[in-house]
Amino acid sequence: MLKPHPRVKWLLFLAVSFAAALAVACTSEVEVPVEVIKEVVKEVPVETEVIKEVEVEKLVEVDKIVEVDKIVEVDKIVEVDVIKEVVKEVEVVKEVEVIKEVEVMVVATPVVATPLVAPSGQKYGGTAKLGVIDFGTLDPALMGLSEGSAYYAELTYDNAIVTGFDGTLIPWLIESWSANADASQYTFGVREGVKFHSGKDLTAEDIKFTYDRALDPATASPLQGQIDFITNITAVDDRTIVMDLDGPNAFLPATFTIYHSRILPANLTSQEVTTGEYGTGAFTLGEHNPAERTVLNRNPDYWRTGYPFLDEVIMFYMPEMTTRVEAIKSGAIDAVFGPSFAALETLADNDNVVVKEAASATVRVLDFHTNTAPFDNKNLRKAFQYAVDRDFVREAGLFGRGINANDHPVGINDEYYWDEQPIIQQDIAKAKEYLTAAGYPDGFDTVLHTSDFSQMLQVALAFKESVAPAGINVEVSNDDSTTYWEESWMNPCCPFVASSWSARPANQALSVQLRSGGVWNESYYNNPRLDELLDLANAEPDFATRKEYFREIQEMLIEDVPVLYLMHPPVIVAHRSRVQDVQAHPGLSETFIENWWIQD
Repeated sequence: MLKPHPRVKWLLFLAVSFAAALAVACTSEVEVPVEVIKEVVKEVPVETEVIKEVEVEKLVEVDKIVEVDKIVEVDKIVEVDVIKEVVKEVEVVKEVEVIKEVEVMVVATPVVATPLVAPSGQKYGGTAKLGVIDFGTLDPALMGLSEGSAYYAELTYDNAIVTGFDGTLIPWLIESWSANADASQYTFGVREGVKFHSGKDLTAEDIKFTYDRALDPATASPLQGQIDFITNITAVDDRTIVMDLDGPNAFLPATFTIYHSRILPANLTSQEVTTGEYGTGAFTLGEHNPAERTVLNRNPDYWRTGYPFLDEVIMFYMPEMTTRVEAIKSGAIDAVFGPSFAALETLADNDNVVVKEAASATVRVLDFHTNTAPFDNKNLRKAFQYAVDRDFVREAGLFGRGINANDHPVGINDEYYWDEQPIIQQDIAKAKEYLTAAGYPDGFDTVLHTSDFSQMLQVALAFKESVAPAGINVEVSNDDSTTYWEESWMNPCCPFVASSWSARPANQALSVQLRSGGVWNESYYNNPRLDELLDLANAEPDFATRKEYFREIQEMLIEDVPVLYLMHPPVIVAHRSRVQDVQAHPGLSETFIENWWIQD
């Protein structure tokens, strides 16, 4: 029986308050206590915090892959069909206890950071083989819909700032930052001693180029809508960059952790970045066949002294979950991110496989296209909201793990979570009333598009059964997982569609998923008041007032139901026991595979 992973403290990296943004400078070696602050007045003296490096690893949940010769014996794959038989035998976890984050006032005086040095004891060499769904684009500013692209970008490029396992912000290619009195201008110090794989030194011009490119609408990066408050970027010298904002903003440093923010060398063309690799990361791109496998080789000149430990990371593209599970059981691969919940018990019973788990604000959702009929009808969406039995659907999809969501993306462990919100429960009579008010007194028929990824097929099938008593008749379309994100998701053909989001702090989750006109606003929700509240929260110095803005947003989404946010699953990674220092990361797109090593 799989034993639960110890509770993980998931402090959202946006816990840095507006006041904390007034002056921030970080290092990676020494750690001192920080002063916890609930409300801060401008120009109040602050304490200094020097942040110690935290070794981290990451998990990304997705699903797609190509069958690989030699990877899995066919007879082992064919016999795997355990999903429906295991559900009732799994102990249901009704709640996940979380620890609420606090606001932290961090460093006031810039401090020179030293390189992050590997501790002793690890062994160098060896190859880690990953079972991965698919590979999409090579461009870090555009990736995100493909599992393989996400790992590739993290391992070959670097962010300016990354997020630790406890949610703290860790200086990476940027080693210090500070803000003016009203946090409308930030100054960042660029780390010395970092080289791109081409041999070029990292400078402030590269940081400027990366964010200027993301801000350019022609790039069509999902990052653009999350940083469009940046009005000007200046490279003062090789080690200093200044960003001017359209007003006060407490959240800028945290946006540097977003996975579309991998740093590129200046003057790189779109043709180059989509056909080659140009990063500063722990690994370099070797053999690359997106239909079969991608080989990443150790970067001997990586700026983090002593890292990485592995000689190679090989991603094998294997679209079917059963293929990946059987491959790790047999030892053909070393790790699988987001294995099916149906397989967890058998994986845990394998002496050579270790399963790691972390509580998370990751969320499984069903999207309505609110800009077109019939789902522009709020009464119809409300009927769906009250028809679904979330406990039943979560048990079927997650085998009882995780917790229910409540029709917005703010996780229960987020400091901006509305504690007094009304929790939606199944109410068939109320669902029928809304269905009649929507103009469907005799019932409603629809098609739910999904695919076999992130438990969404199981979720869709359980949802179909759950809402039927209300007169909502759902046909589940199991679409091709290799083309799902291009041909089903956000496509006019599919106005009711399944989706999945990795964990994000409140302002990022709400902005990328629901701000009007956003590239990834998958419900096509358009609410000027929500947009206004997000802007007000960005600029508000008082925590209590900011929290009230986020409370209103959550109340609005529960009422409007542009998206059915159903459940928050834990983040899970399964790996062979010979691979050491693997850890499940509760946040967004962090694996830290450069920390892994092989114990033979």
